[in-house]
Amino acid sequence: MLIGFGRANITPSYGMEVPGGMSKRYTQGVHDELWASACVLDDGEETVALVGVDALSIKHSTCEQARAMIEEAVDVPPEHVMFGASHTHSGGPSCDLFESESDPHYLEHLARQMATAVIDAHRRRDELRIGVGIGAVNGVAYPRRWIMKDGSQKSHPRAEQENMSHPQGELDESCNVIGVADADGELRGCIVNFTCHGTTGYGSGYASADWIGYMRECLQGVFGADFGVVFLQGACGDVTQVDNTAPVDTSWSGPAVARKVGGSVAGETLKVLAQMQFVEGMAVSGARRTIGLNVRRPSEEQLAWAYEGHEQGAPNDPLWGANELWAREFRNLDALADEEPVAPAELQAIAIGDTVIASNPGEFFCRLGMDIKRGSPFARTFVVELANGCVGYVPTEDAYEGGYESRPAPSSKLEPGMGEKIVSETLALLERLRARG
Repeated sequence: MLIGFGRANITPSYGMEVPGGMSKRYTQGVHDELWASACVLDDGEETVALVGVDALSIKHSTCEQARAMIEEAVDVPPEHVMFGASHTHSGGPSCDLFESESDPHYLEHLARQMATAVIDAHRRRDELRIGVGIGAVNGVAYPRRWIMKDGSQKSHPRAEQENMSHPQGELDESCNVIGVADADGELRGCIVNFTCHGTTGYGSGYASADWIGYMRECLQGVFGADFGVVFLQGACGDVTQVDNTAPVDTSWSGPAVARKVGGSVAGETLKVLAQMQFVEGMAVSGARRTIGLNVRRPSEEQLAWAYEGHEQGAPNDPLWGANELWAREFRNLDALADEEPVAPAELQAIAIGDTVIASNPGEFFCRLGMDIKRGSPFARTFVVELANGCVGYVPTEDAYEGGYESRPAPSSKLEPGMGEKIVSETLALLERLRARG
C-alpha cells in the first residue's frame, strides 16, 4: 500500500485576528507553529487524503478551493479528501465568529497550504504497512454542561458545585489511532482522533496549536521530526479540559494543562502504536453528501430585548458576556434566518478497511458522536467534527433549555433536532459506503 505524509505551515502573522472568543483578539507572536498535516493512502485502485488543520474552524469554500487544487495536481477526487479543524482557540483568522472576522488573504493562503500538504504527501508515498488500534485516555477531558438540582442546564457551573446534579452529556475517552510503519517495523506516522476542546491556552495570547501541538511535539520527539502526525478532532462540542467538580480555584489553562492533555494523548498513542498489528494494505474509499439543516430564530422575547437600548459594557453573567454582545447576536441570527433559512452541511465518510472516519461540519455534541458509533455498520468508527466547513454548535435535542452552547446566535443557529438529523443521515451514508464493499 502506498502511504505518504506531508504538511504545510499555516501559522498566522503578528496582528492577525484570533477567533474563538467573544471579543476581538490579535496574534501577539508565535508560541508554536500551526500546520495543515496530511496523510494520503493509496490502495492501488482508490486514493484518499485525511488532513488535520490547526484552526478553530474552516470555511466550506476554503475546503472546496483546496480540493480543486488537489484534484488538478494529483487527481484525488473531492469526495476522497477530508479536512478536519483541530478547534484550537489560538489559530488564524479562518472564520467569522462573534466580533472576529476572517481575513481573505489568510483564507487564500490557507487553501493553498491545505492543498500543498496533500500534494506533498502524495509525492512522498512509499510502500508502507498500516494498522488500526483504539486506546483510552482518562482524566483529561470532561463534560462541560450540567443538569442542576433544580432541573436547569448550565455550562461550566463549577462556581455552583453545591447545586450541580449530574453531567448532561456523554464522554468519549477513546484514543483512536491509525498507524503506519515500514517493512522493518519502523514507525513512519499516525492519524489520531480524540475528543477535547482546544482551549488550554497553551500559547497564552500567542499563535498556538494548543494541546494538539504539544501532543505532536511529544510524538515527534520520540520518532523524529519527519514522523507524520495528523490530528482529527472528535465530537467535543460539550467536552473540554475543565473538571467542574474540582476545587473552584483550580486553574484550567496554561502550559501545564496543555501538557496534561497533549502528553496524555501522546502517551496513549505511543502505547497503541507499540501494540499495533500491521498489515500490507487495506482498501480505501470515500463518499460525501450535502444535507440541509433548518436555521432557527430567537424567541419574540429575546428579539424584543435585543432591540432595547443596552449600556455599553454592562456585564450579564448568566449570558457569559455583555448585554450588547448578545443583543447583537440575537439580531444577527434573525437576519441570518431570512438570508439562509436552510444551512447546507457536508457529511463525509472515509473507509480504511473495516474502519470508517465519519465527519460533519458542526461543533458536535459528544452523545451525537456516540450515537453514530453505536449505529455504524463498520467494525471501528471514528467521528470527526468541524470537518469541511462549520455550521456552529450542534447540541442534542434535549440541550436547548439553557447553557452557552445552545443560546441563539450565528454560532448556534440550528433548530432542535438537527443534530439527530445529522446522526441519521450519517448512518445512512455509512450504510451505502459499507454496501459498496
